[in-house]
Amino acid sequence: MGKVLLYIAMFIFSAGFVSGQNTGNNALKLGSVFSDHMVLQRNKPIVIYGKANAGGQVKVRFLNKTLIVNAGDLGQWKVVFPALKHGGPYEIFVWAEDQKIVLNDVLIGDVWICSGQSNMDFQLKDSQTGPEELKQADFNSNIRLLKMGGLVSTGDVSWDSATLTKINRFEFFSGNWKTLNAASAATFSAVAYYFGKKITTEENVPIGLIQVALGGSPTESWIDSSLLEGDDQFAEMLNNWQNSQEVMQWCRERAAVNVAKAKSVVQKHPYQPGYNFQAGIAPLIDFPIAGVIWYQGESNVHNVSLHERLFEMLVKNWRKRWGYEFPFYYVQLSGIDRPSWPEFRDSQRRMLATIPKSGMAVIYDLGDSLNVHPIRKKEVGERLAAIALRNIYHKNIVANGPIPEIAYQQISEIILDFSSAKKLLTPQNMPLIGFEIINHEGKRLPAMAVINGNKVSIGIPVSEKIKTVLYACQPFTRANLYNEAGLPASTFSISVQ
Repeated sequence: MGKVLLYIAMFIFSAGFVSGQNTGNNALKLGSVFSDHMVLQRNKPIVIYGKANAGGQVKVRFLNKTLIVNAGDLGQWKVVFPALKHGGPYEIFVWAEDQKIVLNDVLIGDVWICSGQSNMDFQLKDSQTGPEELKQADFNSNIRLLKMGGLVSTGDVSWDSATLTKINRFEFFSGNWKTLNAASAATFSAVAYYFGKKITTEENVPIGLIQVALGGSPTESWIDSSLLEGDDQFAEMLNNWQNSQEVMQWCRERAAVNVAKAKSVVQKHPYQPGYNFQAGIAPLIDFPIAGVIWYQGESNVHNVSLHERLFEMLVKNWRKRWGYEFPFYYVQLSGIDRPSWPEFRDSQRRMLATIPKSGMAVIYDLGDSLNVHPIRKKEVGERLAAIALRNIYHKNIVANGPIPEIAYQQISEIILDFSSAKKLLTPQNMPLIGFEIINHEGKRLPAMAVINGNKVSIGIPVSEKIKTVLYACQPFTRANLYNEAGLPASTFSISVQ
């Protein structure tokens, strides 16, 4: 009889908990980022937050410690546990009045936000190496995935009224943490997957990847609108974005198709300045992270100088909202036959000097002359991971391709010195290509370049005075200067001393 009563009591207790999240209209809710199988950031205070009845008491138990807090006037509550080293799995219990939630299989490790547009959203199953990766089914249990998927595709279709209403309420991104398996990996970001796999293999620490990306989205959509509103240059972009020349025409045209059936004169859209920040990033800012990887820019190549301001603003904006200067690693655009891309790539290179704790993966050699979505994503993710492994995890590896330090004239040659390269080389010892020179009249000339140790020598044409050296500055380029780690030199321009 005693055993029967014990089983009944255990059943009643367990029935009072909802695994991962509460359902229905119960007042107690956790932030959208909390669910079973999640990863919490190591070595930072563990923040757990949500909503409950205004003024109501909320209790949270984690690792035999219970914290109690009263919800605010609007129902918000937050508790903070001390920082911990990596480990798990753990359970977290939350209850308020007669409502209870339990989070199962929680790990502590490093959490990376993986954001941008379609090339970050590009699925593993569609990448060049994805099908074989999924077939092997060699999945690391230390990797956890949170895909904050979009409510609807921003394809060339008009949305229905229900979708438009949800978008106006900023109910666009949603998802739950998942363990790594063939089903969860197949539709996850290929770049983010290979980034996380490389890091956890080298570092042996749980990795949580939060994918919050949207195809076609411009940089300005990922910046807090209040920040844009306070800047005279961007006020018009914010308030009249569908007619603003500062917003890429393609984005405005696609958005017009999506909202064609809208009845509201203030219909919102995910390409709108500030929208994706509020819908996708703001819900995460109380959630500590290790850093961000970013693959975006295709929707801002129409105005390079504008993008420079926007991108620097975005990084500062996110770091300020999180309250610390986390690493921000981004992907330089690939090679493609579009005229403004070389200037944009060089701009991205220059921003490394103005954005602290940043890093850039060079990928023009992985591009496709006609396809804005090149399929070689494994190399992209692993090049981003190399930057993190060197800078954050302190691995003794080469993480960047050759970096030009100085160009100077020596008799009838221009000599370029490089750092981040013990040895300069080309694949299969092919002739070095990709260099051009600009004379004092501004004429752009092809250049014959050769490798000499860890330097590059360029012959000066007779009677020419050269002021600038260019490298990989064609829209689609087969430039082939690498270092001993197999990493390519970036698109660059450098003045001759």
